[in-house]
Amino acid sequence: MISQNIRLYIYYTVLFILSLGAVYAFDHITRKHPADYLYTEKCLLCFISSFFNVFVLRYHYTHAPHPKFCMLLQRRIAIYVHISSGVFEFITCWLTFCTGNTYIARAAALVAILGHVPSAYYQTSIVFGAKALIVAAYLFAISLHLFCALNLYVQPDSVYWLLNMFLVHNVYVWCRILYAFFGFIGLFKDTRYTITSWTAALILFPAVLGVSANVLFLGYVAGSVFLYLFIVQPDEQQRDLFLCERPRDLLVNTEIYEHWIKDKSRMAKISKKAETNDQENAKEIFDLLDADKSGYIDGEEVSQLLEEWKVADAFIKRFSRWSKKGNLAFDDFYKHIWRLGEKSKDHFEGNQIRENKEKARFVFDYLDQDHSGYIDVIELQKLLIQWGLSDNEVDAYLATDDDKRFSFDEFYHNVKPIWDFAYENMRVANSGIITEILHPHSN
Repeated sequence: MISQNIRLYIYYTVLFILSLGAVYAFDHITRKHPADYLYTEKCLLCFISSFFNVFVLRYHYTHAPHPKFCMLLQRRIAIYVHISSGVFEFITCWLTFCTGNTYIARAAALVAILGHVPSAYYQTSIVFGAKALIVAAYLFAISLHLFCALNLYVQPDSVYWLLNMFLVHNVYVWCRILYAFFGFIGLFKDTRYTITSWTAALILFPAVLGVSANVLFLGYVAGSVFLYLFIVQPDEQQRDLFLCERPRDLLVNTEIYEHWIKDKSRMAKISKKAETNDQENAKEIFDLLDADKSGYIDGEEVSQLLEEWKVADAFIKRFSRWSKKGNLAFDDFYKHIWRLGEKSKDHFEGNQIRENKEKARFVFDYLDQDHSGYIDVIELQKLLIQWGLSDNEVDAYLATDDDKRFSFDEFYHNVKPIWDFAYENMRVANSGIITEILHPHSN
């Protein structure tokens, strides 16, 4: 019996081979184009892309990187290679366009082939959005980038291939600008990441491949979805996670969670009085679930509950390992189960905390809900799962922690990507209350 992980690995391998096979279609289309094909339109798009680049680079310079890119050494290497090669490619493409120097053109192509393209392939599996659409779209774009770079390396005096490579290289820039634009005007709130990625692709691909580009692109994505269903054979939850928009790996289906809470509240006859707080409500429901009044809930029942709430599979596996003894006391139920469904609350940033240690302390105090002076490792695991790290990468990142909890000093010195990004995504009111995740993708 082939395991689900192996099936998924086979799917990504087949999809990668399919993306390379698309090169044949790219060659068949582009060989019919004259050297000046859409020259004016391409130049205009290149100038617009360059203008947008200024804002995107400024954004990345002034904002903390997403933790999924910098928590593990291999991820940090990949993202640094990706950024440095991307900047070098951008500069050398412009130098080539202005000077016509074939050596610079070959250098631009070589950096794309050896740096930007491989590092992009490596990051594809951790993208956000509806993976059924985004993974295929990324692979299509990366393969087209590789195809253009190879042609520019062979024909370094070709302005046609120089413009093509530059345009595909800037698909991400258009994604970022469109994401900000749609957010500003309030469009596509639930599917913004996927819509912006596809819109960027549908704008730039026809400039490179002509009018048939979008048909080829849509056919490639449709084929990738069928391959996933055929090879992976997902269950209902896995299929939903693959097909639905995922700005983050949401730990809980909030609609199911809230319906369950309301139903249990009615059964427990929880008072609606103002003096009844969240922890007291949780205790009432815990007592309702604790049928034998032992002070514990059976671990298997909690695991079943997590499945009913459509909790992320990675967290269910972790909970199963964490609760091997089988029973859960109220404190653990409230801290690790009940609060899975809580939402971030809205707030406005007043006095900005500037010192790193103050930022770390602010995030630490928020996570240390019981004011014990320690953060349980499971709290960090929940954040990492939400932020897109795979199960094995969560284990690898936290492998050096022996006592399964973090003091403030450990938190400050050992997990900077966590508190840096968490603080960046919080707005702090004068009252010090945390209110909103600002940009959940920040990809």
